[in-house]
Amino acid sequence: MPRLRVAHIVPTDRIAYLLLRVRLGYLQRAGYEVLVLCGDDGYGQRLRAAGLRVVHLPFAREISPTTDLRCFWALWRALRREQVQIAHSHNPKGTLLGTCAARCAGVPLVVHTVHGFLFHDQMRGPRRWLAEAAERWGAAWAHHLLFQSREDCAYALAHGFKSAARLHWIGNGIDAERFHGDVCRQARIRKRGEIGLGAEHLVIGMVGRLVREKGFVEFFQMAGQIAREYPQARFLVVGISEPDQSDSLAPEQWLRAERLQDRCVLLEQRDDMPELYACMDIAVLPSHREGIPRALMEASAMGVPVVASDIRGCREVVVHGQTGLLFPCRDVAALAAAVRTLIVDAAQRRRLGEAGRQRILAEFTEQRTAERLLALYARLARAAGLA
Repeated sequence: MPRLRVAHIVPTDRIAYLLLRVRLGYLQRAGYEVLVLCGDDGYGQRLRAAGLRVVHLPFAREISPTTDLRCFWALWRALRREQVQIAHSHNPKGTLLGTCAARCAGVPLVVHTVHGFLFHDQMRGPRRWLAEAAERWGAAWAHHLLFQSREDCAYALAHGFKSAARLHWIGNGIDAERFHGDVCRQARIRKRGEIGLGAEHLVIGMVGRLVREKGFVEFFQMAGQIAREYPQARFLVVGISEPDQSDSLAPEQWLRAERLQDRCVLLEQRDDMPELYACMDIAVLPSHREGIPRALMEASAMGVPVVASDIRGCREVVVHGQTGLLFPCRDVAALAAAVRTLIVDAAQRRRLGEAGRQRILAEFTEQRTAERLLALYARLARAAGLA
């Protein structure tokens, strides 16, 4: 197959670095020329150090008509200038602007990955309608939709987003060489000491963007209950601030409200995630909306038992009672009960952690996901006359 140029359109270079860097490396090694068109969040140099070409554009994560028009124009020019054969967009703003710009620029093959629909089961009224309308807009402009979640893919088929031939499940995965429990187990005590946790503490952790949608309010409310009941309990939050998001959350406010200032370690923008997962005894994700959550996959790959909300995406990673525990979304009492179950039962923590690790290594690795994506690219390129 001739060497094809693919542009991945992402709202920020941070997202590209954290979520796509390894996968894009697989594409390069398979012979694709990879270009990243993205907003500038300070990660461009890291992407370039990984061997990727980066073009920064004026992306705004929230709706901003003036900036969005500038970004659309910049996308159109970049796609035309670079003579891109495949345009591949990610995240909501990526599809709102990227798929349309790519079609207008005459890109032969336009695909979009749904990283989790903007709408979720608990959303009602105008917000739900607008969120689904935005997803359908992107679906209309893309030639094909790719899905991390099987449930999202099934929903799109049942509700007529596109024909079955244009909907493709590719899944999601983690770097199994980096997130491997055996590698970092010896670092547990050392890393705990570095961040102010002791060997005697039972550590309950959460990793994610610092927004309400990720369930941080529920996490801190649960933590307040657990802290009052179990003196040995400590909490570890590894977050990424997103002050430009409408549901941005200030964790310090919730630490004060739940009297957790001396019981919770708050970290941001870390590059030592495997060691930080190794510090945890339990990992929690009370998210309201997901595609396939990377935090759950990473924690499970490290052998950490997980507790997650029973929503699309989470329940694809977690098999309740076998590889982790699920609880009803937004139900703080149920979340606290699930965490208590694991606090008092070390044997169950070990059993769930090991089963979770085996499931991730068998089904949710970056290599497997990249292989599915490469096979799909090759098939779609042939159908589009590019190969």
